[in-house]
Amino acid sequence: MQSAAEWRRRAESLEKAGKFAEAADAYRKEAAIYKKNGDTEGAKVEEAKAARISSSVQLFAHLPGVAPRIPSPLAKWEPPYGCYLGGFIDRDERLSSTFNDENFQSHEDPAAFGEKTGKKHASVFCYVSYGRPFPKKWVARLKAQGVAPHIAWEPNDGLQVVQQNTYLRQFAQDAAEADCPIFLRYASEMNGDWTRYGGDANANEYIVKWQLVRQVFTQLAPNVAMVWCVNVIPEKNIPKFYPGDAYVDWVGINFYSVPFYDNDPKRSGLADNPADYLKYVYATYAPKKPLAICEFGASHLSKADGKDRSAWASKKINELYASLPRLYPRVKLVDIFDMDNLKYATPGRQLNNYSVTDSDEVLAGYKRAIAPDYFLSRIGATAKVATTVPLPATGLTVPSGELRISSWARCYADTYRVTYKLDGKDAASVIEPGGREATLTLSPGPHKITAIVTDDKGRVAAKTEASITAK
Repeated sequence: MQSAAEWRRRAESLEKAGKFAEAADAYRKEAAIYKKNGDTEGAKVEEAKAARISSSVQLFAHLPGVAPRIPSPLAKWEPPYGCYLGGFIDRDERLSSTFNDENFQSHEDPAAFGEKTGKKHASVFCYVSYGRPFPKKWVARLKAQGVAPHIAWEPNDGLQVVQQNTYLRQFAQDAAEADCPIFLRYASEMNGDWTRYGGDANANEYIVKWQLVRQVFTQLAPNVAMVWCVNVIPEKNIPKFYPGDAYVDWVGINFYSVPFYDNDPKRSGLADNPADYLKYVYATYAPKKPLAICEFGASHLSKADGKDRSAWASKKINELYASLPRLYPRVKLVDIFDMDNLKYATPGRQLNNYSVTDSDEVLAGYKRAIAPDYFLSRIGATAKVATTVPLPATGLTVPSGELRISSWARCYADTYRVTYKLDGKDAASVIEPGGREATLTLSPGPHKITAIVTDDKGRVAAKTEASITAK
C-alpha cells in the first residue's frame, strides 16, 4: 500500500503533466490516509488541492410551476425561500453618510450602500463589545429604512464578564424596545484561539454562557434571533461549542477569499472556490437550522504582492452567490464584508482590501451577483422566482416553450466556458462566472440537454447530460 507521501509525489507529478483528473484522485487518496490517521486538517488541505484541479458540471432548471421545498418549521425570521442580502458597510468612504451612535462608533447609511450597489439590503451588521450599551441610534436608523440590525456582540474581556446581571438584562430590554427583527451574533469564531472567549479550553464555559444569554433573550426579547457563528477553520472542534438545538436560531459561518493565506506568497488561495468553505457546516447543521454567511469578502489587493486582482475578486463573489440557490438553499443570509483591511484593520491584520465599492470591476461583479430576485431586500419576504431544481439524468417533465437552465461548474483552468447543447445542437455558450444561465426553446416531446465545460485552450474538461420531456 502506498504511503501518503508517495500519493502526494504521484499527484504532484500528474498535475505537472496536465493530467488533472488523475492528480485529483491521487490527492484524495493521500487525504484518505490522513483522515484514517485522525489528521482531519491535513486531509482537508489535500482535499482542497484535489478540488482546485477538478472539473465538474451540474445542470439546473428554473421551474415557475414547481413549489420550493420549504423547511418546517421555519426558524425565527427565516424566509421560506431565498436569501437575505446583508453586509458590513461602516468603513466605506465612498458612501459619505456617516452618523454616530451612543458608543461613539461611526456608521454608514444602508440606503447609500443600496444606491451604490443597485439593490437595497435587508440587513447590515456592526460590532459591539460586551459591556458597551445597546446601539439604539443605529438600530433606530436601520428600522426606519426597513433594514434589520445584525449585532456581532463580542465578550472581548473573556467569558467571565458574562453574568446574569443588570447589563445583560438591559441590553435585552433595549433590543425588545427596538421592536424590529434583530440578528444577534453572540461570541462568534469561538472555535479559533484568537479570541479571549474561544479555544478548546473554553468550550464548556462557552456553552454555559451561551445558554445563559439565550435564556435572557428568550424571556425579554422575542424579536431577537440568536446566531451561533463559527469560523471556517479549525473545523474539527466546531461541534464542541454547539449549545444545542433549543438554544440556537441560526447557524453562521465566516470565511474570506484571499490570494494568499496569512500573507504568505507560498500559500496561494487563488484557485480556491469559496463555495467549498460551506460544505462541512452546511452538511452538519442545515438539516435543522438556517445558515447565515455572517462575513464573506473577496480581496482584490493583497499586501503580499500589491497586485490588482479585481477580476479575480469579482469572480469569487459570483461563484459564492451563484452557489447558494443551487447547492446551499438553506443559506438564508449572506453578508458581504465591504472594508479595506489594508487601512482599517488592527495592526497585524492589515493584509487585504475587501472593499466592494473602490474598484469599478468588483462593484460591477457584486451588482451582477446580487441582481437575481432570489436575493431578498426585506426581512419577512420570500423569493417569488422560478424554483431552482437539479436536472436529473432522466424523468423530468416540463412545459414546452422556453426553459431557463443554468449550471454549477468548476474547472482547473482560471477561465472556462460552459456550452449547452439541445438534442446535440449548440444552443448557448456562457463564459461569465456565476450561474451561467441560458434559455432553451423546447418543442413537445423528449429532449436531451448537454452541458460541456471547455478550458481556456478549448479542451473538454467536464460534461453532463439530462433527458427531459416537454409537454
